[in-house]
Amino acid sequence: MRRRLKSSSAALVLLASSVGIAGAQAPVPAPVVARLGEITVGQDEVEKLLQALPEGERAAVRADRATLDGWLRDRLLGEAVLRDARAKGWSERPEVKAQVDAAAREIAARIVSTSYLESVSRVPADYPPDADMQAAYEQGKANFNLPAAYRVAQIFLATPDRDVAAIARVRGEAGRLARQARTGDFAAVARASSQDRRSAERGGEVDTLPLARIVPELRDTVARLKPGQVSDPVQAEAGFHVVKLLEVRPGRSATFEEMKPRLRTALRQQRQQQLLQAYLAQIAPGTTLSIDGAALEAALKKTN
Repeated sequence: MRRRLKSSSAALVLLASSVGIAGAQAPVPAPVVARLGEITVGQDEVEKLLQALPEGERAAVRADRATLDGWLRDRLLGEAVLRDARAKGWSERPEVKAQVDAAAREIAARIVSTSYLESVSRVPADYPPDADMQAAYEQGKANFNLPAAYRVAQIFLATPDRDVAAIARVRGEAGRLARQARTGDFAAVARASSQDRRSAERGGEVDTLPLARIVPELRDTVARLKPGQVSDPVQAEAGFHVVKLLEVRPGRSATFEEMKPRLRTALRQQRQQQLLQAYLAQIAPGTTLSIDGAALEAALKKTN
């Protein structure tokens, strides 16, 4: 999903009956999020995808409707191609089977090696001590600056792909909602009309975000607004946004408590690398590892 769902600059949108079998109740199918003919992506699959991401990246991705839409399209198209290839017996071709077998062996070897290396370089759960994190904070705190953050709310209307007349209608509706929101209750308008369910349930409020995590098309608009002001409709990839700036929090230095999770992660990664390098030095001392340059050169020449 665009670099693992694109650690995106994103920020302003996200984003049956039971059948009895032998007295047991069949599980209710997950709601379908996207469909291409008989191929579907369920809500549970999207949830698993998001849960697998780090917390910060997950929040950014959940707010980036365009990235999510792109991933869903790629997922459906990929499955459609795979089904078509299998239906035509492509997976049974000898050269394809050979590639699959070779890939399976490579993946198996990689999994075994990687999981073993993780075991020998595992960092104790209580590492690092607070004193080490405090020392790291003092050493780098001149660089631990938080940018200005913008608390924003939105009314979002999605646009259909490449339908000029429909896009024009959505633009007009977004303009009408912007005028209504300026003279009335923005939160009420967002709850009633915004098509981004997550923010609509909160009266349009998205989050408090630095400009870098806001949808690119909206950054200039948000930066120009004053608290309380409502923007004209702004078109982005997924649709039109009407934005209200609720609050601006100026940039400042991060406190130790704010940096502590990142410092802990960085020091644990550093310690893991130290343990890994110590293990590799143990099983492959520099004095016993050698490369025959002449033999290597001969192999290279034979492949010309």
